[in-house]
Amino acid sequence: MDMNQSGGKKIRVLMAKIGLDGHNRGVYVVSHGLRRAGFEVIYTGLRQTPAMVAKTAVEEDVDVIGISSMVGAHLSIVNKLKQELEKHGATDIPITIGGIIPRDDYPSLLALGVRKIFPTGTEVREIAQYLATLHDEPQWQCEVPNSLAGLNLGQLRMLGTHCAGCGKTFFPQRRNCPSCLNEAEVSTVRLSPTGTLVSSHVSGAAPEGFTAPHAQGYVQLDDGGPSIFTLLTEVAGSELKAGQAMELKCVENRRGDEVVVGYRFRPVV
Repeated sequence: MDMNQSGGKKIRVLMAKIGLDGHNRGVYVVSHGLRRAGFEVIYTGLRQTPAMVAKTAVEEDVDVIGISSMVGAHLSIVNKLKQELEKHGATDIPITIGGIIPRDDYPSLLALGVRKIFPTGTEVREIAQYLATLHDEPQWQCEVPNSLAGLNLGQLRMLGTHCAGCGKTFFPQRRNCPSCLNEAEVSTVRLSPTGTLVSSHVSGAAPEGFTAPHAQGYVQLDDGGPSIFTLLTEVAGSELKAGQAMELKCVENRRGDEVVVGYRFRPVV
């Protein structure tokens, strides 16, 4: 069942065991099953650190990272792995995770950016079918062209440009680095969906097509992201203050006969 082809290119999967988790039977089964399904699988072995896994993912140019976690350290593992990927400007590499994971932790993992959680008992076929869709994200009509990507409205993330030459990240995407003019070392990255409010303005009147109160401001994105100017939403009855935690909310709007998606930020409740 070769289901992983994307324009003739095999999907490269990095399977990882991070920390002191010695339960490796499951990761062996999944790795073997994905290879039989036609995926190119790289298994890092036991007792890896987040830094080692992130470095390998970048060096091997993988399309997705699959973490096997059986000892309850999944939240810490994902958080540290995200930090290491950020150092490499590689936060665009999707992270999936499987193993013994309480459902109460699902929201926290998804908020950290995990794309998919596979509980114990998941068949390898299900995992393969999902991984095959990672190259099939829909093309969204965006208010700001090419600013958002994801499988559905709730999973949309903002896209920026990271320059490996000077280490800076920009939004929206650029062809080259506006700081050092580097063209060869720029790449598209998914930006953090959370940030901190820097400044804001709320008006009782709104332009045509928008509703009052009309709020806008600057949000400094987490994980080393840029400061962006954005519309703010869900601010009625709330007092916006500098330093307030904010989170991304994507919305659909109709523009003539087209449905377009846009990004907003709202206060974290």
